[in-house]
Amino acid sequence: MAIARDDRRDPGNDPANWISGKHVTYFEEPDIIYMRFGGAATTEDSLELLRRQVAMSEGRSLLFFLIDAEELDNIAPEGRKAVAETLKEIPLRGMAVIKAPLKAKVVTKLVITAINLFRKDSNLNPIAFFDTEEEGRAWIASRRKMFSP
Repeated sequence: MAIARDDRRDPGNDPANWISGKHVTYFEEPDIIYMRFGGAATTEDSLELLRRQVAMSEGRSLLFFLIDAEELDNIAPEGRKAVAETLKEIPLRGMAVIKAPLKAKVVTKLVITAINLFRKDSNLNPIAFFDTEEEGRAWIASRRKMFSP
């Protein structure tokens, strides 16, 4: 069942959440960083996405990524390196990738594996692929329960 959204209140429609006119990232309470790729991510795109996501993570002890990779084509090599070096510091507990075609799955798996190589708690940050946003959100909800006090 699809979640009905008021398009005027959908953070994906807020121009402040757009990067280079094609990528979107924003924070959803209590603990989700949402990101939607709108094609290939240049080094500049990647750095701006990271800057915003690091700011979103400040003061938080638990975070999940929900990544819509349906249109992801590639992430520039320097962008991949920056992502791997930067996201290792964020308290991630799972990354749900939705609607990803094969090439996007390979790209995201490569980047997330690199992130986890440098993490002491890499086993706490699995990646999972889903066909729908609802499936990804359900998986995040189940992961969240694992870490609830």
